[in-house]
Amino acid sequence: MRFDALSLGGFLGFLLPVTVSALFQDEAYQIDFHYALLGAPVAENTFFHQPSASSKASLLYTLSEKLVLGAINPRDGSLVWRQDLADGAAIRSAVRGFLRAPNSTNVVVSAVGSKVRGWDASEGRMIWEREEAGIVRSLSLLEVDPMVVSEDNGRVHISRLNGMNGKMIWDVTNSDDLPLTMASSETSIFYTSLTPTLLKGYQIHVTEVEPNTAQLKSQNTLGSENEVVSTDSIIHISSHSTAPIIAWADKNFKTLKVNLLGKKEIATINIAKHGEDSIQSVSIHAPTSGHALPHFLVHYQSRRASWAEVYHIDHQKGAISKAYDLPKLDGRSAFSVSTVDADVFFLRRTDSEFVLVSSASHGVLERWPVGHARSNGSASDYVVDAVSEIVPKGSTYAIRSACTTSSGDLELARNGQHVWTRPESLSGVKHAVWVEFPDQSELKSELEQERHKNVATAYINRVSRHIQDLKHLPVWLQSIPGRLLNNFGLNILTSAQEPSLDSFGFRKMFIVATEKGRVVALDSGSQGSIIWSTQALQLPPGGSWNVTDIQLDSAGILRITDPDLGRRIGVSLNGDEVYLHDDEIQGIAEDEKAIPIPSPSGNPEMVLISQGIPKIKASSALSGANTLITQKPDGSLIGWRFQGPELTQVWAFEASAGDRIASVTARPTHDPVASIGRPLGDRNVLYKFISLNVLLVTTLNSEASKAKVYLLDSISGQVLYSTSHEAVDTTVGIEATFSENWFAYTLHLDPALANEEKAEGTPKSSLLVVSELFESSIPNDRGPLGASSNVSSLVSTSYSPYVVTAAYVLPSSLSHLTTTSTKQGITPRSILAYSSSLAALLAIPVSLLSPRRPVGRDPTPEEREEGLMRYSSFLDFHPQWTLSHQRELLGINGIVTAPSDMESTSLVFAYGDLDVFGTRVSPIGTFDMLSKGFGKIQLILTVLALAIGTGVLAPMVRPLDLAQGEQPPSKTLLSRLSMVNHGHPDARVRLDTAHALSHV
Repeated sequence: MRFDALSLGGFLGFLLPVTVSALFQDEAYQIDFHYALLGAPVAENTFFHQPSASSKASLLYTLSEKLVLGAINPRDGSLVWRQDLADGAAIRSAVRGFLRAPNSTNVVVSAVGSKVRGWDASEGRMIWEREEAGIVRSLSLLEVDPMVVSEDNGRVHISRLNGMNGKMIWDVTNSDDLPLTMASSETSIFYTSLTPTLLKGYQIHVTEVEPNTAQLKSQNTLGSENEVVSTDSIIHISSHSTAPIIAWADKNFKTLKVNLLGKKEIATINIAKHGEDSIQSVSIHAPTSGHALPHFLVHYQSRRASWAEVYHIDHQKGAISKAYDLPKLDGRSAFSVSTVDADVFFLRRTDSEFVLVSSASHGVLERWPVGHARSNGSASDYVVDAVSEIVPKGSTYAIRSACTTSSGDLELARNGQHVWTRPESLSGVKHAVWVEFPDQSELKSELEQERHKNVATAYINRVSRHIQDLKHLPVWLQSIPGRLLNNFGLNILTSAQEPSLDSFGFRKMFIVATEKGRVVALDSGSQGSIIWSTQALQLPPGGSWNVTDIQLDSAGILRITDPDLGRRIGVSLNGDEVYLHDDEIQGIAEDEKAIPIPSPSGNPEMVLISQGIPKIKASSALSGANTLITQKPDGSLIGWRFQGPELTQVWAFEASAGDRIASVTARPTHDPVASIGRPLGDRNVLYKFISLNVLLVTTLNSEASKAKVYLLDSISGQVLYSTSHEAVDTTVGIEATFSENWFAYTLHLDPALANEEKAEGTPKSSLLVVSELFESSIPNDRGPLGASSNVSSLVSTSYSPYVVTAAYVLPSSLSHLTTTSTKQGITPRSILAYSSSLAALLAIPVSLLSPRRPVGRDPTPEEREEGLMRYSSFLDFHPQWTLSHQRELLGINGIVTAPSDMESTSLVFAYGDLDVFGTRVSPIGTFDMLSKGFGKIQLILTVLALAIGTGVLAPMVRPLDLAQGEQPPSKTLLSRLSMVNHGHPDARVRLDTAHALSHV
């Protein structure tokens, strides 16, 4: 069978982006990094638990602030399993989560929203699920059975579930105003709630019921209206104990009151005042085991010091007595409680040591100095919560303590020595950018300055710089052996150890700003290792840092913008200093935003935007032909132009009646174009429509279930192109990206919204629409303005592009679309997107999405040569497009890319509510680099073998010794002479040649 060479070439050209964009096995876990995070742990939802009754080892379980349930291996801090229990990013901060673990079972029970679930403690499989009538307000345990308090429109439901299958044992309804929780003892269940009084405050209402039938046993109201003003006034409620208690305090922490549930007496503990240092918090630590001694510890924390008191409960008499004090120490402390059989132990963690005491006596059982190895956080971080395991070993003890720091990180210490740290402070990233390392950025700045100097001055500066670089010569010489070994795959040195070894430009700093006011720098060339982490902004409880922009100014300062603050926070590039810039805008209102605008000086200037109208200061440095686009609260766009110190409105764009603007997308800042035309298979050219001033605007109409797409000129406000889609699910939104001369966006279609009978039974679908812009539909034609020497967007002449569009049905929805970025823009681009259903990051080659693919027919030979294939409406995700391979990515909200020094490769960084992921992508392969599989050793051995062979054979080849005179003629020469005598036609020529050879 004979193959058509042109067809084969076109086929291979189509397969090229698919095959070479694959991630090879030796690259996985080497060129990428992944922080699989849970979020900051919640103290009451974090504990050690044996996953099965037969297991001797424990796992560390937590349900974080992000509502992610996970099991952590205490040995190395790795995730055993995790489950995202939030049904969306919005619910993470809207509801409260609960996690409990029945003793001697392989089940952990969680409650988030209205759903209560039982999970296999070893594997993370869901065993059972139950949905309550309302939002779960409390989850506690009675032996192995969960007790749930839920609230639905003011009505409170109290239920007991079977811990093994989730079936209801009993359920009662209560109409109390503010439900608290349920506590239990060996004989009773106590339901606690708050009842408002006529004047002020709340009274605590305690209802005692029988555990098996929920039959009412007693009711009691505690006089707490003078201290309890909200649920925050409640300090502690026991979960399950031989003597459950409830404790509350006044807002000034002058008195602490404790009640033994089931009793009417209230014990009052007067909190002693320690100098002028006011108390910031009071907490109680008590065992949750029903067999433990009824002892508890009260922890007092002030701004400068901490101390504690241990109390014993006499259950028979209903009395609470103080047993002993723990000394007051400077700084902060974190306490944890552990039980061994019936014995109760308290572990105190300070900045310098761990101290273990028994609840029965004040004597110190053991001390361990803290082995500081906290490299991820800043020096100002401190421990806020801890959970511990105690193992008696004869007369000594072994401890394992998991501590949560003020930054949100989770670290574990064994007998005082640091074992591992999980950087949970990286969760909740709001914005991320990439910057060069300080040494690299300084070099590029010097080279840029030399370009603007005369030849002599530039030469002198360069020589001076090279002389200064000689101080790095000893280090460079010492690194040569390691570099050679690294080239052979031995990995002796890493790029983090030798920053100067990054000749490919893979090593950059990714700067992230989190919602908790933290700024972290990651090294992309060293498996995403944390370079530094600093707390840039102190937020009030429950506050969030809504960062929208991070820029590096000419002084090497990271300027971080939160539009709601009215000023920018500056952080040095090495993270050791935090600055408050003097561009603060006072009196910013809720409907106003402050954004940075580039100025001719190179440093952006803060401008207040009120109702879409910028307010420029009289002394503003903004001038020249700058264009500013603002958005009103209703979504409409306004184009402004600077004319000297004044700002003039040029145009306005408003959506149609009933429509709302869903997204506004511009081309990336770094988006080089390598070719202005698209070469065709017949050697003609379609010229691309390329403009830096084009915006992609999408609108949604919820009532009509329609979406519209506009291509807008940002200089004149002219609509260059528009299209619309029907039966669109507007609750999901539109994701879009724009690069070079093409744009793409995703839609979610619901045929049921079309109000057509034929739509019944048609499934929902996700759609990817790709459009390509050309100057003309005719090859080699530059369009209506092709003959013009100067073209301006302000000219009334129409210059709308020729648009070719194709749509593809996706197997799963995509979000956060962006494109790869290379240094020169030569490498074909790929669309980067996140699939939440696959928990994966995808790179889809743009060449496969070409809207010029032939429809309803096979491609011609010329089209096959371009790499075009027959159009198919369904786009199946190729496994090799998955950049995250076997990694599971959760909560991704943004993707940023950075060009490397190699044209083939783009750096990719994904971030969001939870995970952080970085990798490298080469859409058409690493054509400018040697792969790891290249046989360097074989090449060197071949060269050495050739050199040795040449040296051995060279003495064997010697020239003839001409000093011995002419040699007698050979038989060949005599035969040729005989040919001359017989008149051969070439005899004369051959004779001359033979004569010449006789002298060689």
